[in-house]
Amino acid sequence: MKKIFVLFLALFVILAALPGFAQDKADWAFYGSVRMWTAWESVDSDTPPQLSSTGAPGAFFQNAVTRARAFTYGGTSYGDNELAWMLQTNSRVGANVKWGNIGGRFELGMGNTEGSAVVSLRLLYGTWNFGPGTLLVGQDYGTYDYRVSNVCGPGGAECNGIGLGSIYAGRAPMLKLIFGDFKFSLELPSATASFSPTTTRPITSTTLLLTNNQTTAGTGFIEYDKTIPRIAASYTFNLGPGQFFIGGQYNTVTEVYGVNGVTQENDIQAWTLGAGTKLAFGPFYINATAQYGQNPNNAGSGPATLYPTVQLYSSQLNKSEDSTYMAAQLILGFKLTDSIGFEGGVIWQNGEVQAPSSQVSFEQNTYSYYIQMSWSPTKNVIIVPEIGVIDYDKLKSSDNADLTYGDLTWIGIKWQINF
Repeated sequence: MKKIFVLFLALFVILAALPGFAQDKADWAFYGSVRMWTAWESVDSDTPPQLSSTGAPGAFFQNAVTRARAFTYGGTSYGDNELAWMLQTNSRVGANVKWGNIGGRFELGMGNTEGSAVVSLRLLYGTWNFGPGTLLVGQDYGTYDYRVSNVCGPGGAECNGIGLGSIYAGRAPMLKLIFGDFKFSLELPSATASFSPTTTRPITSTTLLLTNNQTTAGTGFIEYDKTIPRIAASYTFNLGPGQFFIGGQYNTVTEVYGVNGVTQENDIQAWTLGAGTKLAFGPFYINATAQYGQNPNNAGSGPATLYPTVQLYSSQLNKSEDSTYMAAQLILGFKLTDSIGFEGGVIWQNGEVQAPSSQVSFEQNTYSYYIQMSWSPTKNVIIVPEIGVIDYDKLKSSDNADLTYGDLTWIGIKWQINF
């Protein structure tokens, strides 16, 4: 018994000393960033809640949203204005670690919106530089990722164009190989769950909105089966004054649903392809991206799309066949001094869905415009006033009259201090 106690004590001492040994060998560089979004945000009376608002029941947008909600009372439709005063959820603390040819990184996101604290794991991965390339294991940004805009937009979620047509698939667990400017990864596959967004305005007589989950006998969604990881690849290269990107991702899932007590399956193929560039001419710069995809929400690009009213997924149960998505961004910038810069942009997105077993189709365009000034009064302090608008245009249906939607407007300031 005494020997076991001594052995346990020795093991405890060794384990307690390991962090000190590791610290002697590894180089730890901690960092943090605090970001606040303060703004007045407004929606027109004819802007459906599910298009603009995180506060509407069943709202399904992850980014570029506002707490302002249009509503109808006594037969009259009203717009809404709302104050946004939030600690952005992409505020963060983390560290980069280096130990010879082994490295790593962790990053926690922290924020507070509407009085609700949010803590999330943003990044956690290790890297091994094996000479010709690097192997990354863990949670990182997807390989299909090329952001060219600094727009904060309503809600101030990210301030890099996510939710406004950016080439972006979020962060996910993955195995990634990096060979210089070429990246290839096998990532956690994506699936779109069923839920039922609501609206104060009718969409069309033939609805494409999702139904509630049902796992009992009858007609309803049961589950998504995933058999292979999402596959992504990209190449970024520099040529003269410009940087150029090309990339894509592919994902497949099987939708399992029940019809009259019998299970059925629907195989969904989803992919997106994108290209982008960043061009610099002295103090001026021009950034642009373009992308095209099929069922992008199934592919994993959902967080980056400002969805049209018809959702960009494929679902046999919920009455939608393959959807198509197109987007383009044009960003112009000018650096007046090292501490003051200006940027503006125009972003277009288009989505179309075909209803199965019919010739009915639905299509919508969205247009986003913004202009901002970035001011850094001292190192690591950034203040960004911004004005912008999202024009939801109209929902076009092949069997109904077009429905014209209103705009979402914001005037805000992002406050950021890095430490």
